[in-house]
Amino acid sequence: MAASSSSADSGDLILVEPARPGSQVIVVTINRPDALNALTRPMMVSLAAAFRRLDADDGVAAVVLTGRGRSFCSGVDLKAAEEAFKGDVNDPAANPVIQMELCRKPIVGAVAGFAVTAGFEIALACDLLVAGRSAKFLDTHAK
Repeated sequence: MAASSSSADSGDLILVEPARPGSQVIVVTINRPDALNALTRPMMVSLAAAFRRLDADDGVAAVVLTGRGRSFCSGVDLKAAEEAFKGDVNDPAANPVIQMELCRKPIVGAVAGFAVTAGFEIALACDLLVAGRSAKFLDTHAK
């Protein structure tokens, strides 16, 4: 496993790194703290691709998914929502939740701060959740 990877589309917004050098535990970090880790379409595609790669990597034993800053993931960036839902939104290869469900490696969600709507769905796709005292789970679909 490479020490760090990200897609060209997402820059360094999805980080994939060993928990420590040589570790078989990989930490995937949603890295857009200034926007409370709100997701753009390229970030969703990159996150889905990361889980596909990790699933295929025999050197990976487990994955920890977290968000940088004061939010795990505040959902889809409403400023980029039109782009996020363009094209085939049902494409399993671009859907992080589907790729997490297909991943055979255990995924631990380390949740601090907000996990809202799509962020809540991503948290629910983890095999195990560890929630800090600041964790807040919200699904705005019901409003």
